[in-house]
Amino acid sequence: MPKRKKTEKAGFIDSARVYLKAGKGGDGSASFRREKFVPYGGPDGGHGGKGGSICFEAASGLNTLAELAAHPHITAGDGGPGKGKRMSGRGAEDIRALVPCGTLIKINGRLAADLKKTGDRFLAAKGGRGGRGNTAFKTKFNTAPKISEKGEPGDELCADLELSVLADIGLVGFPNAGKSTLLARISAARPKIAAYPFTTLNPNLGITCHKGESFAVADIPGLIEGAHKGKGLGVTFLKHILRTKLILHLVDPMGFGRSGPVDSVRVIRGELKNFHPEMAKKRRIIIVTKADLPPAKEVYGQLKKKYKKDVIFLISAVTGVGITPLLDKIIALLPGLKEPEIYKTDDGAGPKALHKPARRGFNITKLDDSNYRVAGVALDKILAMTNLSQPDSLHRLKRIFQLIGLDKALKKTGVTAGDTVTVSGKVFEWSDEDSRQPHKKSKFAYKYKAVQTARRRR
Repeated sequence: MPKRKKTEKAGFIDSARVYLKAGKGGDGSASFRREKFVPYGGPDGGHGGKGGSICFEAASGLNTLAELAAHPHITAGDGGPGKGKRMSGRGAEDIRALVPCGTLIKINGRLAADLKKTGDRFLAAKGGRGGRGNTAFKTKFNTAPKISEKGEPGDELCADLELSVLADIGLVGFPNAGKSTLLARISAARPKIAAYPFTTLNPNLGITCHKGESFAVADIPGLIEGAHKGKGLGVTFLKHILRTKLILHLVDPMGFGRSGPVDSVRVIRGELKNFHPEMAKKRRIIIVTKADLPPAKEVYGQLKKKYKKDVIFLISAVTGVGITPLLDKIIALLPGLKEPEIYKTDDGAGPKALHKPARRGFNITKLDDSNYRVAGVALDKILAMTNLSQPDSLHRLKRIFQLIGLDKALKKTGVTAGDTVTVSGKVFEWSDEDSRQPHKKSKFAYKYKAVQTARRRR
């Protein structure tokens, strides 16, 4: 037998588009109690079960969106149908999709949720409720209703997930400035280190413990001039330090490319400021690395003269020179720094807005002289839950059309007898007879049943 190929290890993925489909509610039952010696058993149809919902939950053991990017389609189960003897249908299980802490959820381009802490949840797609059985429609005027509802459709939408690394400190600088070497020195992280630029291709996160205090450090790949415009994947990298409280700007005493070590401070600061205004307000520490090289002390002196208001350190991550004073300064500054409010959820895209009751009202469009189309969020839900194969349910639907004012609105639009009115994909025929009179027919005559009968004859 041929050997199976080994699956490659998924790399760091910080964005994913997922397609969510919540479960449909189960249909209600229109049954009656049939027992010996019980002549008037009455209705006993049970309700349908609820459809499964889909929610996102932040988990501490994850650091990438690779799993959701590889399996973007998430579908919840449908609710079970109701049965006789007042038995309700089984509700479908909800789906919990795990994401890393710091995941942003965007729906229709708006920020709906920011899952920062472990256990934070966001209900993204709500399952439909189960349809009611005929027991719910029993009244003193109608003791034997032959009406039942279909299950409500579940939410179906597309969501964009973005991972913004949660860290207290961000390491920035030109490529080959010693960021990964410093991270490996002060934490247990083991990023790739080599003697050439652009070694780090993905953000690395490490936890540092010093004198009983711990903090998270994020090492992002090296930045270049024009990074805020997307050059060198700068935008992809810069977003991972938006949440940081403190920025450590590492300077290579040998410079990088055409930029000298002193000029590199100005370039990187400009890139951060142009990327997001909040980046200019963050507290910074300038660090001259590679203290074991001859030019390091000279560059350190030049920066001290030019940037007198900034805190500047001279360190060597390889030999350990200056590491302890740097960590002492960090643990002294962090308690007084607050995480900036970069991401603010849009109330219009939150779960309350997604799952609020269907809006009332409808729009009527005249397609031609004899065809009209009616559209409305509430009407879509009503039609989806109406069992049009039941005559009593059809009469109930026609009464609803009268109560919401659809009859009057169509009259004002100019509808005449024999015209076709399409409501949420269902075709009706308009009649001029007054439906308020019990001995007369309703204004709407449903054509779908007649079409189905004609097809059977063929």
